[in-house]
Amino acid sequence: MNSVDISVAGIEEPSWISNVEQFCLKVLEELQLDNWELSIVFCNNQFIRELNNRFRGKNEVTDVLSFSQSEGEPFPASPNLTKIIGDIVVSLEMVETNRSATGESWEMELKRLLIHGILHLVGYDHKEAEEEGEMMDLQDRLLQQFREERFIT
Repeated sequence: MNSVDISVAGIEEPSWISNVEQFCLKVLEELQLDNWELSIVFCNNQFIRELNNRFRGKNEVTDVLSFSQSEGEPFPASPNLTKIIGDIVVSLEMVETNRSATGESWEMELKRLLIHGILHLVGYDHKEAEEEGEMMDLQDRLLQQFREERFIT
């Protein structure tokens, strides 16, 4: 059984926050992952900028950061143990900025960032063109699959 822990930093808790868990659980299920645990932090631009500067040396705002817990030596596999996959941080201010730039709905942009963060935690990256193409194709497929899933009411 997968689990998703959601919190906020530097912002008030949105009314729809509890609905995000089900969306993320469906994405993990679609990726055929089981016994995985991840956390999501929704924040403002200042918070994510500080994290981006501290951990990536980039003193700039970004929309999503992923902090994987599965790097290094693998933990011995066991069907009964939960694998802590990592943390995703999303700036809700950047969701609005991105949405305005793309013309996409606010909810679809948030879904895109959540899926993007999950794919990074699963091991996808976009440092190399081929790998980026594979990641973006899967991201687009998942976005289309979950287009009708509503979690903001």
